[in-house]
Amino acid sequence: MIDPPYDRRLKPSEVASLIADVDGVIAGTEPYSAETLAQAKRLKVICRVGIGLDSVDLQYCQENGIVVTFTPDEPSQAVAELTLANILNLARHIHESDASVRLGAWNRFVGSLLCELKIGILGVGRIGTKVVKLLEPFSPQILAYDSDPSVFGRPLPNVTWVPEDELIAQSDLISIHVPLTRATYHLFDRARLSRMKTGAMLINTSRGSVIDEVALLDALRQNHLRGAALDVYEHEPYSGTLAKLPNVVLSAHIGASARQTRFEMELAAAQDCVRFFSGEHVRSPAPMETPAELAGRQSR
Repeated sequence: MIDPPYDRRLKPSEVASLIADVDGVIAGTEPYSAETLAQAKRLKVICRVGIGLDSVDLQYCQENGIVVTFTPDEPSQAVAELTLANILNLARHIHESDASVRLGAWNRFVGSLLCELKIGILGVGRIGTKVVKLLEPFSPQILAYDSDPSVFGRPLPNVTWVPEDELIAQSDLISIHVPLTRATYHLFDRARLSRMKTGAMLINTSRGSVIDEVALLDALRQNHLRGAALDVYEHEPYSGTLAKLPNVVLSAHIGASARQTRFEMELAAAQDCVRFFSGEHVRSPAPMETPAELAGRQSR
């Protein structure tokens, strides 16, 4: 195991250098492309701290016998709580009020109670389910959709299960909780954003590439959407034009950045690594796409 000498997200060349002579990696969100992994002749396991695997070339790992593990349960509560914070922030214009006070403007924005809103939860897995339960005391009407037939229709408080198109068209606020796959890449493109209600709000704490950021920028500039809150971006660190809009809340991929959560994720990844080298069973994600589908997504 190695301790990276940088206090930031690693670049591909830095990852390649650091993993060139190791047997296992406890990995963050740094990129593990095929070109990078090809430099690691001894590598046997990548233990990902967190749930997202879009930064790892799973096809290369599968073809070269590199086991990939992840910690899908540990970050769920922290991401769900950040989502709730963003819902409350957008509903009550907290970020805009803060900015007005700092400028001496004293703008008293009128927001909405959550019970007034139809909140769409797109993706009701580990995190989406926790968001629904955190919202229960506020009694909003929740519209939910999940592409997994084993999930769609489960009884949850205040939830009405609807088709995806209906959720997009009727929700006052949509929170996205889907993995990044070929099917969800730019899921919220110009067409889907245009089908959202005028004045609706959008939250993304899943993966940045689920949203077409250029199309989102236009929807906000044209006042079709009232606001957005993003914790993830197509390219991180983010430095784009959305940062100039007053009705956008931006955070630096802090969904899992809570003390207890970080401890639990890092411990779980380390335990996976120990188990692997001890010959025990480890948590490896079921393939979500075929190698051909993964290659198609990674080329986009």
